[in-house]
Parts: sequence; structure tokens; C-alpha cells
Amino acid sequence: MYYAAQDLIEYLMNSVGGGAQDSENRILRSAAMHGYRDVAYVRDWNWHITQAPLPAAVAGSNGKVYILPENVKNIDALIPPNRATVVAFITPQEWQRMEAYGLSTGEPIYWTMMKCPTQPDRWQLMLAGNPTSLNPSLSYWITYRRKPAALRYMGYEPASRSGQLTATTAPGCVRRYGTAANYPEGSAGVNPFTAEEILGLEGSLHGTPPANAKTVVSDYLDVSESMLTAVLSAAEVWVAKLMGKNIEGAMTVYQRDLRMAFEADNIAPIAGRRTPSARYPEYAAPPMAANSLTPTGMGYYSPSGPDA
Repeated sequence: MYYAAQDLIEYLMNSVGGGAQDSENRILRSAAMHGYRDVAYVRDWNWHITQAPLPAAVAGSNGKVYILPENVKNIDALIPPNRATVVAFITPQEWQRMEAYGLSTGEPIYWTMMKCPTQPDRWQLMLAGNPTSLNPSLSYWITYRRKPAALRYMGYEPASRSGQLTATTAPGCVRRYGTAANYPEGSAGVNPFTAEEILGLEGSLHGTPPANAKTVVSDYLDVSESMLTAVLSAAEVWVAKLMGKNIEGAMTVYQRDLRMAFEADNIAPIAGRRTPSARYPEYAAPPMAANSLTPTGMGYYSPSGPDA
């Protein structure tokens, strides 16, 4: 099942008694958008980790400036094709000093992140010095956390129910199929959807759409199962805030759901037992693992920790 903005609106209508009046729909739409944004940006979720090749350099930058995709929230690492190439992150202040004084060839690849001046909603990756070791003919990658797009289609707009939204006009949205007589609702609705798919994503269709089925299109919620409850609670907080009600009770529930989402986000990617030097069950040493022959294993080059 794909989580969609339609589920969020239906939950708010069931939870706070939202009606068909235009003013109440505006409140529910605003609450859904703000609650989704709050949870998406409250931490760096493991669910949002992804990767992409480093795009082409900006023309005229001497191969030193790269405008990153618009969904980049922050970067974990710049990964060269040759593991012997040293890559190091520096702060924007250090980058400016290196640019002022210059570097000789053969230095490590120093990089930093700054806001793009030509496209204010995006980041740019900048290299310092003379990056001769960055070979443009080779494939460099970045690992980063993606930034979910703001909600736009909630499933109740005329365009969402008239068939106007397609893979061309609304790629990445969730389209749900009902029946020839009824529009589809969420899985908890009286008329649950019979099939669903993500527009523009081949092979994403789940179920068999009936002939002449009515459809509803809404934005995809880029959250895991454990994050969804926190999104619902965050939206309830915003409903209370927008209606001028006491938010203490809703905030308490939201904080509880958020803590549970934090715990599940740390646990979910770790499916088996791990040891510092060998992995279970294959007992293969992980890359760069500490052992008795490495400086890390001997305690060198490691930060001091608290006494056990």
C-alpha cells in the first residue's frame, strides 16, 4: 500500500470532524501540509537516505561547482570511483581560505556545500583548490537525504477527480481506482480503493482496476510505516493551532508518536546482528572495520570516549 495525502485528509476528517465547508477544508489542507513538513524535517531520517551520480559541473566554473538535484536536503559523502582518492569535507569558511591562498596539485578533493545563488531552493557542491584528481570521465556519486516535496494534491480538488492529472502532469503522485459507481477512499474507508499505482513509475500498479473505474489522485507521502503515525499526530496539532484550541493534549500525543518513530527509524535498517569486526551470519569483515592491525583497532586516530 502506498501512503497518500488522501489518507491524511480522511484521517483528519474522522479525527476532528472536518466538514464540507470551504473554510474547514482549508484548515485541514494547511494542517496536513504543515504536519507532513514538520515530521519530514525534524531529523535526518534513515528512510530518506538515497544516492545519485554527481551532476555535470556548472559551465565556466572550471569543474568546481555542481548544482545538486532539487530534492537534496543534506549530503553524507562524496564518493570517488577510486577508493585510494582522498576526499574531505570542509566548512564554507575553510573553502574560502583555500580559494584565497590556493592549493597545489595532488591535494585531496576538498568540498563543501553552499546555497545556490542562481536557484535559491537548491544546494550546490563546491570544490576547493585545483581539483586535478577529479576526473570528469569517471562516475562520482553522492549519498544524501532526500527532501520530500510539499503537498499539493490532497485528492479532493476537481483536477484530482476529473482524470486531468497524469504521469506527465503529476509524476510521483498516487492514483487510486474505485469502482464505476464510487470514488475510491483509503483502506479504512467505506469504499476502499480497488487498485493503486504511482504515476510515472513502471510496475507500481497494485491490484486490478475495474472497467470505467473512478479515480482519485493525491500526493505520495514519503514516509515509512513507523513515521506515518507521527505525521497524523502532527497534523492534529496544527488543526488545533489553526482553530485556536488548546494544543497541549495533541502535542503530548505527537511527542509520544515522534519518539516511537525515532526508535523504529534506528532499528529498521539493522536486520541482523553486527559485531565490530565481523558480520553475522556471513562472518565477513565489513569495509574499513577495525582489527588488531589497523590504527583504529589500536586506538590511534580515534576520539576519546567516556570511561566504561
